Amino acid sequence: MLKPAIALYLGETYASIGLFDQSGEKTQPLAFEKSVFLPQVSLKNLLNQTALQLKLLEPAGETPVQVFIVTKYFDRLKQFRLGGSISQVILKGFENSYTLQDSKTLSLAAAQLIISLESGRYDEELLTQEFDRIKKINPDLNKVVISLPEESATTEEREKLEEFFRAREVKVFHNLHAHNQNELRKTLLNAGSEGTKEEVNESLKEAFGPETEINYFCHNGFQKTFENCELFHSAHNFFAHSLKHKKISASAFFDIECFLGLTQDMSNTWNSPWGPIPVPHFRHHTLGTHPFAELRLNQLSMLSFDPHQFQLEPGPVLAGRAIKPLVLDLFYQELSENEFCSELFAQISTPALRAKIQNLFSALEKGQKSSLLYTSIDDLKQGLIEKVQQQVELICEQKIETVTGPLASLFKDLNRKSAKKEKRYSWPQEIIELAGVRT
Repeated sequence: MLKPAIALYLGETYASIGLFDQSGEKTQPLAFEKSVFLPQVSLKNLLNQTALQLKLLEPAGETPVQVFIVTKYFDRLKQFRLGGSISQVILKGFENSYTLQDSKTLSLAAAQLIISLESGRYDEELLTQEFDRIKKINPDLNKVVISLPEESATTEEREKLEEFFRAREVKVFHNLHAHNQNELRKTLLNAGSEGTKEEVNESLKEAFGPETEINYFCHNGFQKTFENCELFHSAHNFFAHSLKHKKISASAFFDIECFLGLTQDMSNTWNSPWGPIPVPHFRHHTLGTHPFAELRLNQLSMLSFDPHQFQLEPGPVLAGRAIKPLVLDLFYQELSENEFCSELFAQISTPALRAKIQNLFSALEKGQKSSLLYTSIDDLKQGLIEKVQQQVELICEQKIETVTGPLASLFKDLNRKSAKKEKRYSWPQEIIELAGVRT
């Protein structure tokens, strides 16, 4: 009988999944591995395809499926305010404490959804009035962060508070350090990202059954219980642990979503888009520029990368739908020969798409007004490659030991003498190996 395991990488823009059997001494791949570009194929579609393959292999399906997930999916939330469906219960007089610092960052709280209580007054009538008020403001409110100083409420009062909200189907999050703004921010982020996590989990259970065991890679490995804020570093922590597992101190990683320099350095505070949050994580260093950065003419009419404009959807032109070329499109010729990209972008090798990309590049080159500042597409591409090489030398005190990732072939000359030869990068294979099961 099979003991099925699923390895899933869930990125911002694409997902890679693989089926494995853990019933023997060694985990065996089950001849199903697939990657999809999420703006074109939904996660639910991919999971349903995988579930169908699993049923063909094991029609009875009596053994619960174990799923091991590494994710960058939560990076999608970094551009949003997340407090629209979250209430806060705080001590009266501290209503504006959240805005006293980091006022330029994105918000994790909505001031109009705050319930402020006087110390020692937690009667149900007052709570009901306040709850009815905030429900009128947002009928979809379904989470609350209780952030009260320890001395302001007894254990019994806290239990009554929690019972009050649970009876109204509102999920409760506790901030145990009410006077610490960073801890409050962390708790609010845990609440604000809960919906995204539950959406992913529900899709997995719909596809593989309600008994599916879901494990996310967090700080120290695959876990079933964790704080949601840890998921924002899932992929980078996975990279670092993978290096440690392979006894590698420094590596360069290239993917369609990121070009990174990786070491074993750690930080205990994350400078998030919402402000500082205490969460241990491994540092990473962006190389070059974001692969989804837009190519455009700047204020001097020079061809350049936009450091702020990332076209995650519909993605690069080579994906088939976009009309704004991105950094990835610079490498369309090389990527058309890349096995991973050929699967991800079905149209990448078609003459029509090649002609479209060339025409867009030509229009950008001709749009430059000054011949003295003229930059060709080839110049821009070569400049990016050289910048990546320079940054690798600056970031890593020692030479890079590996150049890895789905797009490692683009930078195969990077420290060629010291870099080990890497096989084709497979997210599912890497994930299942680090899940503690040798393949």
